[in-house]
Amino acid sequence: MTDHITAKTQITGLIGNPVEHSVSPIFQNKLCEIMDIPSLYLPFRVLEGDLGKVIDAFKVLNVKGFNVTIPYKTEILDFLSEISEEASIMEAVNTVKIHGDKLYGYNTDGLGFIRALESQGVQIKDKNVVMLGAGGAARAAVVKLAQHGAKQIAILNRTEDKARKLSELVSRKVADVVVSAELSQDSINKFASNCDILVNSTSVGMWPNIDKCPVDAEDVFVNHPIVFDMVYNPLKTKFLSLAEKNSCKVISGLGMLVYQGVCAFEIWHNVRVPVEVGTDLISRLEEYFT
Repeated sequence: MTDHITAKTQITGLIGNPVEHSVSPIFQNKLCEIMDIPSLYLPFRVLEGDLGKVIDAFKVLNVKGFNVTIPYKTEILDFLSEISEEASIMEAVNTVKIHGDKLYGYNTDGLGFIRALESQGVQIKDKNVVMLGAGGAARAAVVKLAQHGAKQIAILNRTEDKARKLSELVSRKVADVVVSAELSQDSINKFASNCDILVNSTSVGMWPNIDKCPVDAEDVFVNHPIVFDMVYNPLKTKFLSLAEKNSCKVISGLGMLVYQGVCAFEIWHNVRVPVEVGTDLISRLEEYFT
């Protein structure tokens, strides 16, 4: 790919700390190649206190846009000229487009989640969803689930107050379809009996703690819901393995990772990426993780 770098090559990238673990450069640069767009995606480790200087440098260097990861998804808000509706509701930005001296902020995490489900033939409208966890990823997903017509979204979190605040936010700003409860066996039993889609948005089960699971019993799979784990390393977590054992359709977090990046790519380059390209990128990353 370096053979094609010229003075006309556009620059996009990722800012955060750390960024060394990110696989975004792998699939973003492959996406540039597949879509035949002269662009290069680079990771930038940004130290505490340097965010403003990095943004000024990006403007000077005519960087087209960038993704934002921990710990700057909220701090970046102070530097933006405009922000999308979703990002405003989520109070976090993961994608920035630079146009002249202005920065435009978006959050593609939720749409990436929805597109990952839809790519597997899963429809959201009128479905009952159970969301395990209430962090940033859950917030993004719940907002988009509500916007796409989910019948009910139950947020279960070990800290019930955090789940309640997210429920109130989404009910107030999007649709009154969200309830919350403490993550316990009782709450799981209550909501799992009528669950169509079950989502783990926590980091439980992520490498290297692959023997961990966000649920303690298999009763959660009693209604044979579609089970989505936002964890993508390993590709098949203990949570997904248990779900599969109980005849559930399972989806790893790799699709969400790829599609949130695809959505960012579309924003930067003003293109629409075909579904088959997203599928190809997911297959390539599956090989990377196996």
